Amino acid sequence: MEERAVPARSLEDRLREALGARPKRVWHDPTQRAAAVLLMVFERAAGPWIVLTRRTDTVRHHKGEISFPGGMRDPGDPDLAATALRETREELGLDPSLVRIVGELDDLPTFVTGYLVSPYVALIPEGQDWNPSPAEIADVLELPLHELARVARSEVWRRDDMEIPMHVFELDGHFIWGLTARILRQFLDVAGEALGL
Repeated sequence: MEERAVPARSLEDRLREALGARPKRVWHDPTQRAAAVLLMVFERAAGPWIVLTRRTDTVRHHKGEISFPGGMRDPGDPDLAATALRETREELGLDPSLVRIVGELDDLPTFVTGYLVSPYVALIPEGQDWNPSPAEIADVLELPLHELARVARSEVWRRDDMEIPMHVFELDGHFIWGLTARILRQFLDVAGEALGL
């Protein structure tokens, strides 16, 4: 009897399984404003990559910082997934029909700006022609996840007699910290094995 090759599971299937295997931690804090970000993954021959942005020096908050596309929920957004898609279209010009949301990460509060951020994980096709908003986005970064996993580290930062544990990723001159690093660290912890990292 001839043995048949079993097809490899798609990246989408592996990510859906990894993200769906754990309950999402949901925060309820009426003092914080609802926001959402989109963690976009795409495949290259060498493995999975993600998309980040560098904010301009003219935006109101987080000037010059690296972040995931996203922002505050508008009254017209039916849900926070719609917020993440709308904000990504506004910031990067990405057509929402090209985005396949495969799961969510835990809600995370920001400590300075008062947002409660819901991160959505999505797959997009490789080779996007980005059209960044010049008012908000200085640069679009495509970075390999295996390299980000390799350079990940934890530090303790001091501020006004307080010790603050901080996740940090530093790669090719890009310094990722704060909420973006917390989201990325959680994604790697939850989906790293599914991504082969």
